[in-house]
Amino acid sequence: MRADQGLLVLVSGGLLLISNVLPGSLVEYDRSAIIQGEWWRLWSGQFCHWSALHLFGNLAALAGVAIIAGRAIRRWLALLPVAAPLLSAFLLIAAPALEHYRGLSGLVALLVVGTAVEGGIIGRVLGIAYLGKLIFDATTASPSALLPDGIIVAWQAHLGGILLGLVAALGFRCQASQTTEKPR
Repeated sequence: MRADQGLLVLVSGGLLLISNVLPGSLVEYDRSAIIQGEWWRLWSGQFCHWSALHLFGNLAALAGVAIIAGRAIRRWLALLPVAAPLLSAFLLIAAPALEHYRGLSGLVALLVVGTAVEGGIIGRVLGIAYLGKLIFDATTASPSALLPDGIIVAWQAHLGGILLGLVAALGFRCQASQTTEKPR
């Protein structure tokens, strides 16, 4: 792992730790608070969780995609501190009814795209299954066993994560084509 990628992964770990030690009401994605200038929530809202079970479930999903994709997922993990505020901005624009959000699952959706790109056939199967889950969540407004009563799955964050993942995949592809071009 390059030093800059390692630093960004450490930043993600720090955000995850801080966002889950502080009271959730101070760090969650809160639309009104963000609009009033509490900009840190653009980052912290993507890393804080509703409960320990919610945090554990998101970390298990992150570990699962990392196992499937292998070492190649490291460059995708390095994107998380940059992707977090972009995902929050997406939610501000595309999901005006979503007032509060907590969780890593939108960023995990970005990593699912990375796994689909980097993880071979198993990664692609995971990507297709995840799209099926997204469609189910969007059409049923179903709760999750990982979330407290009254909290439904924020499928909009998952959609935003997928879209950011597709942009990242395109960026990585362009970067690779530029480094492999022969000089003229």
